[in-house]
Amino acid sequence: MLALPFIDLRSERRLLRRPVALVAAVLVVLSMGVLTYKGATAKEALASEVVQAVPSWAKKEGFAGNPQALAGAKLFASSGCTACHTYLGTGSSNLGAPELSSEGSKHKGIQFQISHLKCPSCVNSGSPMPSFKSFSDADLKKIATFLEASKGPK
Repeated sequence: MLALPFIDLRSERRLLRRPVALVAAVLVVLSMGVLTYKGATAKEALASEVVQAVPSWAKKEGFAGNPQALAGAKLFASSGCTACHTYLGTGSSNLGAPELSSEGSKHKGIQFQISHLKCPSCVNSGSPMPSFKSFSDADLKKIATFLEASKGPK
C-alpha cells in the first residue's frame, strides 16, 4: 500500500495529483500505528476473569477455609495454567492437558505436586508442560496445596 502511489502506470507522478492513493497510504500507516499501540498497551483480561472465579472454586471444592489453598488457587489462575488445563469448566484442554478439578482425589501428595511443577518431564516423561522452577518454594507449595485440596465439586 505504501508503494501504490509510485507503482501506478499513469503518467502523473505528483502525489498531490493522486488523492485516492495518497489517502489510502496515509490511512494504512495510521491504522498500523494505532493498532500497534493498542496491542502493546492492552491488558490481559482473561487472567483477571479467571482470578475472579477463585471464590466460586473454593466454595464448590470446599477449601474456602484453607488460606494456603486459596492463595494457591489465585496463583494457579493468574499464572496462565488455565491456558492448557481446565478447572471446574474454566480454561481449555490444549495438548491433552488434564482437567484438574479432582486432582486431590488421586492422593499424590504435596511433595509430588511440587516436584511435578518444578520439572514436569522428570516426573512424567514426555510431558509438554513447561517447568515452573522459577516460582519460589513458597508459591509452589501454595499451588500444590490448592491441587491437593481439589477433590472434585462437593
